[in-house]
Amino acid sequence: MEKPYVYSHGVSNAFTNVLVWISTDGRDFGIGESAYVPGGGVREETPESTKQVIDRYLAPEIVGQDLFDIELIHEKMTSCLPGNLVAKAGIDLALWDILGKSLNLPVYKLLGGVYETKIPVTYTLSMDEPERMAEQAKYRVRQGYSTVVIKIGGNPEADLERLRVIREAIGSNIKIRLDANEAYRPDQAIRIIRKMERYDPEFVEEPVKRWDLDGMAKVTRAIDTPISSDESNTTLESAMKVIEEDSADILNIKISKNGGLFYAKKIAAIAKAKGLPCLVGGDNTYEITRQASRHFATSTPEVNRGYGSEGCGPASQSKTDDVTRKIVTYEDVSVMKGYVIVSDNPGLGVDLDNEKVAKYALP
Repeated sequence: MEKPYVYSHGVSNAFTNVLVWISTDGRDFGIGESAYVPGGGVREETPESTKQVIDRYLAPEIVGQDLFDIELIHEKMTSCLPGNLVAKAGIDLALWDILGKSLNLPVYKLLGGVYETKIPVTYTLSMDEPERMAEQAKYRVRQGYSTVVIKIGGNPEADLERLRVIREAIGSNIKIRLDANEAYRPDQAIRIIRKMERYDPEFVEEPVKRWDLDGMAKVTRAIDTPISSDESNTTLESAMKVIEEDSADILNIKISKNGGLFYAKKIAAIAKAKGLPCLVGGDNTYEITRQASRHFATSTPEVNRGYGSEGCGPASQSKTDDVTRKIVTYEDVSVMKGYVIVSDNPGLGVDLDNEKVAKYALP
């Protein structure tokens, strides 16, 4: 990364993800990505554990299966090894990619077709001094973003000052959302969010520890600002529990965190049953997962309920390179006035740069 990315879990300076290839009798290839979040306790998995899980446990379960039997393939992976959603997401994306290529269709056509063509995107500000964050926010607004996300956590009064300075810098017409990444106790969260509400935050994400759904429900009931669930919803079962306990008003779905497009669509369906909107969050990902996020967003009504999605836009983590030949850039966001669109190419629509893969591959 060009500069450190700071949030309540830690600091990221670089990241390593796992690429997954699936072939059909050696003729066609599907490409997937398992995205790991460095710098803190966000994922139980690591790139090293992910690779071993895929090679030793998951791949032997699915080699020889019919590509179109997605339900069966996921059931076989779950029966073999519960959890390990990041590893399974890499396989899942590669499956959808090769399915689309085999049918000469973009993946969104296989996920339900187009619901909304234009996807609004957001930019997330790394924690820094308030004035520097405000300058970055103004710069991104000039690029076309209509929503910025502020990373907060650790010092409530400092967080309040960050929000105040940024709101004054970008004005009242730009949306600001807050991402605490589990940083507060419920009582802290209630007190500080009540103070923050004077600056009109769009919503606050994951204000308390992911396992404290009772605490998050208390926060949700105590304030007027909506609460979003991110770290607290990973599996289908945990997403259902968040919904059943009224712990959040919004679900943040991330393709790697939630196990791939297969489970992302299922989580969106249970959100629809409760009437909750969804958004597509971003991780430290290559263009592979970002393009997959666009296929999901454009085909899913629950994502198109007025909230922008960082995971569909260019990465906010100041990446210096990628392993694909073409990426969606900040300039593309400017041309589209704060929106992006999904590729119409077959599969996920990504073109892997083999020279870059070789350059960055770890032994």
